[in-house]
Amino acid sequence: MVKQKHNFEHTKILHILLNRCQVLILVGRYDRASNDLKRGLFLSEKIQNKKYQADYYLALSDLYNSVSKYDEMLNSATESHSLYGELGDRKGQAICLNNIGLVYGSQGDYPKALEYFSQALKIEEENGNLPGQAPSLNNLGFVHYHRGDYLKALECYEKALLIEEKIGDRQVQATSLNNIGLIHGNLGDYSLALKYFLKALKIEEEIGDRHCQAPSLNNIGSVYYRSGDYLKALEYFVRSVKIWEEIGNREGQAPSLNNMGSVSSILEDYPKAYDYFTKALKIEEEIGDRQGQAISLNHIANIHLKQGRYEDARSFLSKAEQIAGEVGAKNVLRQLYLYFGELEMALKNHNLALEYAEKSLQLAGQLNSKAGKAEVLLLQARIEGSDKKFREAIEMFEAIKQPLDTAKARYYHGQVLVRADETKAARDIFLGLGLKNWVYRIDEGAAKL
Repeated sequence: MVKQKHNFEHTKILHILLNRCQVLILVGRYDRASNDLKRGLFLSEKIQNKKYQADYYLALSDLYNSVSKYDEMLNSATESHSLYGELGDRKGQAICLNNIGLVYGSQGDYPKALEYFSQALKIEEENGNLPGQAPSLNNLGFVHYHRGDYLKALECYEKALLIEEKIGDRQVQATSLNNIGLIHGNLGDYSLALKYFLKALKIEEEIGDRHCQAPSLNNIGSVYYRSGDYLKALEYFVRSVKIWEEIGNREGQAPSLNNMGSVSSILEDYPKAYDYFTKALKIEEEIGDRQGQAISLNHIANIHLKQGRYEDARSFLSKAEQIAGEVGAKNVLRQLYLYFGELEMALKNHNLALEYAEKSLQLAGQLNSKAGKAEVLLLQARIEGSDKKFREAIEMFEAIKQPLDTAKARYYHGQVLVRADETKAARDIFLGLGLKNWVYRIDEGAAKL
């Protein structure tokens, strides 16, 4: 009787500790959560309660995910999956499979991630577990998104959102809203993307989910960036990085740093841009984010390209190409082939530049990327001196509301084909965007005529 009472007291403590840990993780108090989880795991092992052991290992994997410790996350999720298997707890196994998939996804191993997420969804569908299906669908959407299959990703995200609205899970609703916004942003519908991001941020602020507020802020910044409001974009990127740093999530910091670098690059503050990109790359190398490494290497290559350091640019592009090819990151490959084309054009290797442009165009078609197609048309127009392609590129950039790219297309059209009207139109757009360096470049050119 005494032992039974003693075990009852222990399980009560385990229950309280676990609930407290989940709240602590949600609000970013990872040190306290870690202490409670280790205490709970020790106690559950001491009284040989496998159910709580499994629950605590699972919670540990969630904690390690939040702080980007993927080896520890994989070990904890695998241990939890094994214990749930012994208990015949299929629901617990499905959650673990999702966490294991997240590890492989974060490392760019998308085929393996897809395998684990699909297994998890199958279990949840067989059990009729609607709350469990939504995160699995979001995870599957994540894989399709990073492999460039935006329509399949959108299908997964929209299915997840319907389930979340039905069951009233506001936290995961915000995740799906963000994911849907990303798809619309990549398809060029920025106003619709912003609508979804703002809805997500409102939910996250209301429920106090700081871990999810950071990516929402980053996503909102990306919309302003693409719309040409660079100061507002930078404001949101800085807010995002600040939260990531405060909650100790290094994985989230890297994309926001890359975005800050992109703003600095557009403003032609290349030393600052280089600093942001290299900081992001260092984090990605340390946490094993291979796709992130390819993205940062691509950005660094572009900085070298813009400053005429062509061999340095080639070196970074080659490194990025190898990694992006290995992880199947089509959108990164699309962009870097465009940069390879820019590089060869600068070196007067026009046939080779056109070959790279064609590679980029093929990937843009696979990704259904209107921006990607317009970028290739602009590069081809500059190489070939094609008035038709210049006009097509300008029309496409205007249609998807990309003012900076529209201005660049008009500028190059004016320069290559000596069109004063296009040069003036470009100047007006650059002036509206506050890009004084481009305005100065145009005025300097006019003064030499």
